[in-house]
Amino acid sequence: MEDTLIGPEDDNFHPPSDDPWETETCWFAFCVPERSMMGYLYSWIRPNLGIAGGGAMVWDDTAHLPWEVPFFDYNHSLPLPGGLDLRDTTLPTGMRVRVIEPLTRYELGYRYRDLFEAELRFDALTPPHVFTRGDPPFTIASHIDQPGRVTGRIRLHGEEIDVDCCAMRDRSWGPRSDLRGFRIGYSFATASAQSAFLCYSLPKDNHDPISAGYYRRDGVRAGIVSGRRRVERHPEHGYATAFVLEAVDELGRELRAVGTPVSRIVFSPYPKMLTWVSTTLWDFDNTTGWGEDQDCWRPDQWSRYRRSLR
Repeated sequence: MEDTLIGPEDDNFHPPSDDPWETETCWFAFCVPERSMMGYLYSWIRPNLGIAGGGAMVWDDTAHLPWEVPFFDYNHSLPLPGGLDLRDTTLPTGMRVRVIEPLTRYELGYRYRDLFEAELRFDALTPPHVFTRGDPPFTIASHIDQPGRVTGRIRLHGEEIDVDCCAMRDRSWGPRSDLRGFRIGYSFATASAQSAFLCYSLPKDNHDPISAGYYRRDGVRAGIVSGRRRVERHPEHGYATAFVLEAVDELGRELRAVGTPVSRIVFSPYPKMLTWVSTTLWDFDNTTGWGEDQDCWRPDQWSRYRRSLR
């Protein structure tokens, strides 16, 4: 079983290689669907370079540019103190993580002046889905994705907002160079512990094949083996306005999911990665679930595409 590929020690930092780009990431999402609102707590750590980056952000349907959304605090090249334990720490980005139960329950926090504060808890709905190093699309790093229920509250510009949603967390460890980038689509939704999906696609000029992920139906999860992602885009600005996923899993079950974005943000988590994140309501398996589509480009690819629309 894939669940045996990781253990409690994977909640902490891993022994780094000699690669200067060795990177650990820690990401938790949350949403407030009735307000078309989504947020991230995300940090990356590069122990061999002695730096960390990331932060927190919150967006809704009022804006999509980082300097116009309700909150955006993203940092690069913060000094990394020694002796950190990712199972109970406050990272240089301001993100706080404490493991309550390994690979299952986490307390999360963040505070930035009087603009934004988060006190959240993540409770896993399923075991992590594991990509070991060498598994496409993660050819040089290890990666896990895990849906869960996020509860708690945020304070945004003085307003208290309750959070109770299904959302995703992920972790990765391995080399991640700032000098390279690539196109990838990352689409997912979670309706419940019984019904969820995640699809990775590798977009090309004229098609968008799904290469990996998982499909959970009636509480049974299996890996995605093939499929395609179709994206409708704004004719002038290029961002996604609708999605259709069609995929098949290892058990031969067919997934069809139709996604409707309700809000979005665009930002660069790394210098060679431009990411359009769409807060998305997905229809699949005769139900609906909230999730995302992350539409990732190299900046030069996006520039070429945008100029082709003029």
